[in-house]
Amino acid sequence: MSIKSKQLLWFFAFFLVFELNIYLSNDMIMPAMLGIVEEFQAEKKFVPLSLSLYLLGGSSLQIFLGPLADTIGKRKLVLTGNTLFLLATLAVPLTASIEQFLAVRFIQGMGCCFIFVGYAMIHELFDDMAAVKLSSILSSTTILAPLAGPILGSAIISRLDWRYVFFLSGLLSLLSLLGLFKTMPRTAPPVTRPDLAAIVRSYAAIFSNGRFMFGMFTAGLATVPLTAWIGFSPIFVLQEMGAPYATYIALQCVILSGFVLSSIAIQRLRQDFPLVSLLRLGGLIAAAGMLGAGAGRHHVDVFAACMFVYSIGFGLFNGALIRSAITASKESMTLTTAAMSLLYCIYLSAWLQLYNVLCQRFGYALETYALLNIPVIVVITACLLLFTRGMAGRQESGVRLARH
Repeated sequence: MSIKSKQLLWFFAFFLVFELNIYLSNDMIMPAMLGIVEEFQAEKKFVPLSLSLYLLGGSSLQIFLGPLADTIGKRKLVLTGNTLFLLATLAVPLTASIEQFLAVRFIQGMGCCFIFVGYAMIHELFDDMAAVKLSSILSSTTILAPLAGPILGSAIISRLDWRYVFFLSGLLSLLSLLGLFKTMPRTAPPVTRPDLAAIVRSYAAIFSNGRFMFGMFTAGLATVPLTAWIGFSPIFVLQEMGAPYATYIALQCVILSGFVLSSIAIQRLRQDFPLVSLLRLGGLIAAAGMLGAGAGRHHVDVFAACMFVYSIGFGLFNGALIRSAITASKESMTLTTAAMSLLYCIYLSAWLQLYNVLCQRFGYALETYALLNIPVIVVITACLLLFTRGMAGRQESGVRLARH
């Protein structure tokens, strides 16, 4: 790995703190959500709604930030995003009602919109191999946060008020802001003004690309079961089952660790491994796991083991699905990635809210969640089969599994 200077290495380290903190802040508070809605005398439907609004906040700005990054500079955007996240994080403990809490959580989620700007800067500042390896480290935060977040959150709220979760997140946010301000390179924005007409045409081409849209729909739907588990599990485990935090943490680790194993397995695949095979293999494993979880919904240990299998399958096909979708568009990768992030969060939030409505109607129970997943996995499997049709037998230019 070739690193140009220690300053760039420190920049990467502080950006890693920024990204990890955004994900941790959401996952750490989930074990406390039952206590929060009780304190605000609100209904338990607001537990998953908090996650939905956080995700919606994370999809609200990317479509504008892509062109803006090339106009005012990436450094200013990343520092602005970090500052916004810091202020919103410190404002959450000051809220006095569930409505205020949810509104500030939406603003806090906007910090996620700025992450892709930092990714783009890393690819510009480092050579090929260094950029690939550093991006792989950054991607691991999406795995670490759902595992470490509930553990840290449970440890905090077992001894302190839930507001200390945001105090810790605020401290980490201040650390990343000061570090990025000192180490993030200053790059001059281009002199030419952005061509708004060209940007609109590019976005129109991206959103009218059927393969891209279908792939993102499938990816968003496939993420719903695991995201819904993160959002609903405090109700299922802590309230309905009456289980202790230790059981809640154990279930999180079992179910989500499958994603970790699949990520390790992907690293060991040969570079020319066909994506169509990865999509089909992962889809079959995911379908078997989800159907097993539905059948074993009355036995928590069987349910958790089968969800672990789904997590493995999802981890195998998700990256390949997103890669195939975004490379279907020939437009700017910055704009395509921004569109991807927007659609991904919108789809995820919409499906998560549908789960919330149905669970409210039929009862917030593990059995309800497991049964809801069955038609979802049927649709996911059908979508994957349709998406891979035509991929076999031909080699798609640029659509090959890269070793991260």
